[in-house]
Amino acid sequence: MGMVLASVTATSGVLEAQELVPAARSRVDGEGRVRFSNRILVEADRLRPQAQALAMGLQRLGVEATVVSDGAAGDGLVRFEQGEPGDGLAYRIRARGSEVRVLAEDGIGAAHAAASLMQLVTLDAQGASWPVTEIEDAPDLPYRCFMVDMGRNPHGPGTLRAVVDMCWLYKVNLLQLHLTDDQLFSWPSKAYPELLSANAGWCWEDFVALEAYSQARGVAIVPELEVPGHSSVLRRTYPEVFGETPEELAASPEAQRGIETLLRELASVFEATPYMHIGGDEAYGVPQELQRDLINHLNGVVRSLGKRTVVWEGPRLGQGENKVDEDVIHLNWRTIDFPARDMLAAGYEVVNASWDPLYIVDHYPRTMFTAVDVERCYDWDPRVFKHVNPGIPTFGKPHRVDSVEGILGFCMPWWEGREENLLPLCLPRLAAVASAAWNRAGERDFASYQRRNERVMARFWQLAGVPEPSAPRAEAVTPPGNLALGRPVRASTGAAQPPFGPERLTNGVTDFLDHFLGYPTVPEPLEIVIELDGTPEISKIVVYETAVGGSYEQYRVEVSQDGQRFEKVGEAWQGTRGEANHVVHELEPRPVGYVKIVTDGNKAFVFASFSRLTEVQVFE
Repeated sequence: MGMVLASVTATSGVLEAQELVPAARSRVDGEGRVRFSNRILVEADRLRPQAQALAMGLQRLGVEATVVSDGAAGDGLVRFEQGEPGDGLAYRIRARGSEVRVLAEDGIGAAHAAASLMQLVTLDAQGASWPVTEIEDAPDLPYRCFMVDMGRNPHGPGTLRAVVDMCWLYKVNLLQLHLTDDQLFSWPSKAYPELLSANAGWCWEDFVALEAYSQARGVAIVPELEVPGHSSVLRRTYPEVFGETPEELAASPEAQRGIETLLRELASVFEATPYMHIGGDEAYGVPQELQRDLINHLNGVVRSLGKRTVVWEGPRLGQGENKVDEDVIHLNWRTIDFPARDMLAAGYEVVNASWDPLYIVDHYPRTMFTAVDVERCYDWDPRVFKHVNPGIPTFGKPHRVDSVEGILGFCMPWWEGREENLLPLCLPRLAAVASAAWNRAGERDFASYQRRNERVMARFWQLAGVPEPSAPRAEAVTPPGNLALGRPVRASTGAAQPPFGPERLTNGVTDFLDHFLGYPTVPEPLEIVIELDGTPEISKIVVYETAVGGSYEQYRVEVSQDGQRFEKVGEAWQGTRGEANHVVHELEPRPVGYVKIVTDGNKAFVFASFSRLTEVQVFE
């Protein structure tokens, strides 16, 4: 666990807009500001990359910044000093007089401090400055990880650098790269060059550059080579080495030597990481005894490289020599065959990667999203393991362990998605979970958090150097006379759902990509209320829904004059919309001030706990 400091924040004349996300563990502010002289002093070479990252970040904001090796105290410097604030993840900032001092034991703590300075810096006509403040900070949980799936859709070096910036700014210290899967192989192996997919978009030097970029920002890249499941590319391209089936791959000494070669290649590039991920899940057709033997064999290889092995929740707990080595870290993602409580009781350290609230999925090969709302992410509890699938027991009865002992932290996976969708969906959710994992005691109020994070998210888009995406992406096409267009919408749940909030239901866009992502719709239905302007005479309500294959939204339509007493005027179920993507609900003309949709969710597609309505139109 991280260093524990007094959870106290004292403010004096400091605007909320300059608070940190995640909240600092201890911060005392004074009056005035420290003006920046455009020089960053670093005497310890160990902290130089982090000082240079701060300089580059400031330059992206339009601030001149130069890293120097000597300078007098009190001349507007930012001074990086190597010290002993508690552990490698902790840092201190003392900004007073005419100097900002950063104290950290090593580069990770210094990078966390630099991220705080990037958030707190203010620009005006006189240049850059920081508030007078003293901060002592460290995380509650040491394992704070974001994962990018590079085994289904390509994600290029530019996107990954922006992802590193996102992790840096929100103090997420690990970036897992799911480099290989059945559809795409994104690792440019020198030993097995034909593995690299033609559209992966990477060369060896790209990853070397990304490693240096991430190290300077306190983000360690955790490479993942998925075996024995999800290994089609390995087996299809080099069957003479890796076998023709997952079972052959798991059992063959030749295949094991090939995997070892790939792991050594990965370790030669990703030097900073304490961890390597070897997959381990969904190895269908491979006996579990063989799966455990392979994990233990590869764990010996990873240990020889000076790192720790990480696996997905996969085979059940074995016995004797066929039990997975206890130093292997388990990412628990569904708590079915091997519940988190059993993992902990068996002596394993566990990372929480449960679907609710951590999974963000853009279901390959089509664009159709699964993600819970940001408020659920902000309320993340490391002791709770919950699924979004009503067919899995942990949906209705979440699995809960007694304490955080043995829970290292979280992994938020971005699965199967297209790179243009990554930042809009993942940025607000990762920021919320990262805040909960860094300082739970300092994060108590979601509304306050949202206000604080508005400024930090805006700073991220400046830092990343990419335009902030706008939603919706499709053109609004709405017939004349639609009285619901632009009207306010409220939902009983799932309202904090960027960029899939309920406001999409009245924005004039009927494209299925512009759907509302309401969650959950079971066991109680979700209610959506649209407030019209006055009480016009209404005779028709048109409800658009996501239409994928045989999926359908099951709902009823109600209307009210006063917003208190509602009357049902229509409903939809399987087959109602036919071949169209909408249902027209005709009603006897009557004055209506409010339209309510009560939905049981989108059925027969992915998870029935989500509403995927697209647009509601109302006509006189």
